[in-house]
Amino acid sequence: MKKSLPAVSETELAIMKVLWRLRKGTVADVRTAMTEQSGKELAYTTVMTMLGRLEAKGAVRADKAREPYLYRPTFKEATTLRDRLRQFVDTVFDGRVEDVVCQLLDSGELSDEELNRIEETLRTRATRERRATRPTTSSTKVRPS
Repeated sequence: MKKSLPAVSETELAIMKVLWRLRKGTVADVRTAMTEQSGKELAYTTVMTMLGRLEAKGAVRADKAREPYLYRPTFKEATTLRDRLRQFVDTVFDGRVEDVVCQLLDSGELSDEELNRIEETLRTRATRERRATRPTTSSTKVRPS
């Protein structure tokens, strides 16, 4: 898969999310999944047009050897979401990750479950970093001559 998803609209990103979940799909598959996901029904031709645009951008690949065409994402979801988050942090918060985290924590919109998960992630990360920076002890003893 390629490195970074090109600029896409919100609707195109929603289609990408459906394709990541499905792994591959026809226009009808994507349309059905989007309707189930959002409760909003898009026209078949709208989904077909959006998939065509995503193909032109290199974001999806269409298997045109079969009918109906089968579309597959050409970018990994995790990489795309990380890149989009980085772009958001850079654009909105001038690259200050701690401001994003503090804003989320101060918003009061996080559930206890979400806060617990964040705390656990921070503890795990701190433990991992302490282990990585801990000096290693040699098991070989040096005998005096």
